[in-house]
Amino acid sequence: MKAFGLTDTGLKRSVNQDAFYIDADRQLYIVADGMGGHKAGDLASRISLESIKEYFEIEYIEDINTDDILEETLISEAEEHCRKAIQYANSIVYEKAKSSPEYHGMGTTIVMLKILHGHAIIAHVGDSRVYRIQDEEINQLTKDHSRIQELIDQEKISAEEAERYPLKNVITRALGGAPDVDVDTVVAPLGRSDVFVLCTDGLSGVLSDADILELISSNPGDPEESCNRLIQSTLDRGAPDNVTVIVSDTRAYDGGEPDHPPTEPSPPDNDSKGAFRKFIDRWFKGN
Repeated sequence: MKAFGLTDTGLKRSVNQDAFYIDADRQLYIVADGMGGHKAGDLASRISLESIKEYFEIEYIEDINTDDILEETLISEAEEHCRKAIQYANSIVYEKAKSSPEYHGMGTTIVMLKILHGHAIIAHVGDSRVYRIQDEEINQLTKDHSRIQELIDQEKISAEEAERYPLKNVITRALGGAPDVDVDTVVAPLGRSDVFVLCTDGLSGVLSDADILELISSNPGDPEESCNRLIQSTLDRGAPDNVTVIVSDTRAYDGGEPDHPPTEPSPPDNDSKGAFRKFIDRWFKGN
């Protein structure tokens, strides 16, 4: 299984508040879109990824001896761990947001994909998305937690009208805004020809589903080139926001272990399980 991620500040922003994380050993892929002040949004997205990374290192151990465990049970447990990992990240971002006036309003979206036993497990909060390309068709597997999506669901506006709606970037759910957060999950069987695209609204707000499908389809089996072309196409069209994308291509999936090292979301102190706690401690001491 091949995966690649890329992020860009875009052409209108001075700071990149997006972040992404790839842990190919766990087949775990995450994208976050931070929000807040000049410093707060960047910190929120990085803290959320570090929190999830810590959760999976400490709380979730995949049992390699699965012969006596029903696949349905394994998938259900993994889905619950994905939900709990995001809820844990929410609590950390929320506490940080309360720690100083400069972090007031700090938050982040999050979208996570985990591949396990022939299934795609997705968990998300906010308007960052997961698309699946299968049999030359593209489908959005997540539903945006946004005001505009609520209006579409209520049939007050059409999808076409939504493209021109003035408040299209207003989200209704994010990490860090409250002590608890609802996390939506999706579980789907994995096809051998599936390609998954995780992205922030900096990409999905500029490129149409058809654009994404065309750019991915023109680079079969090459997630790195697909990411480069998706980012460049967004830049060519003005890129008013930060833009981040991960492409995970199951056309290389053989059920075995991946061969890519994890991509660190932010510089840790070391590789131990306590690295994130030291990171948080430094920030709470005013670093």
